[in-house]
Amino acid sequence: MKCERTDRVAFSVQGEPAPGGSKNAFLHRATGRIVVTDAGGKRNKDWRKAVAVAAREAMQGREVLTPPIGLTMVFRMERPKSHYTSKGTLRAGSPVVPIVRPDLTKLVRSTEDALTGILWGDDAHIAEQWLYRIYAHPEEPVGVQITAYHLAIRQADGIAWEEA
Repeated sequence: MKCERTDRVAFSVQGEPAPGGSKNAFLHRATGRIVVTDAGGKRNKDWRKAVAVAAREAMQGREVLTPPIGLTMVFRMERPKSHYTSKGTLRAGSPVVPIVRPDLTKLVRSTEDALTGILWGDDAHIAEQWLYRIYAHPEEPVGVQITAYHLAIRQADGIAWEEA
């Protein structure tokens, strides 16, 4: 297959990324409808709102991307104060990347949910993902850098991916 990445949209969202909470579903007795709740709380709701606002601004009124879609997300997390010495230098042995909660997949889940209907019609349209969770440098804001794009895939001999 040959793959070309086109129709890119890229933007950043500043603020502490919040993980998606567990979802629960139940049958509402009065209406007979299934109700889905998210245990993410206010922090998750605020994060999704910030992501949606930034995405709408980046899309500038365009239609959602045509599937299949590729996605890159780089989450920049705040480094804990315990990683620094009293002089403000990084302690020897401090991890290079976050290896604590929240885990990357939960950050992606809440962020993707916020982008549905803005960047894509359904997150099932995502066929390629590049995901990163790193520590922000002291002068960098925490948040996420998002790049989404249409994947123009053409069938070719063989099964190996080739970039066009």
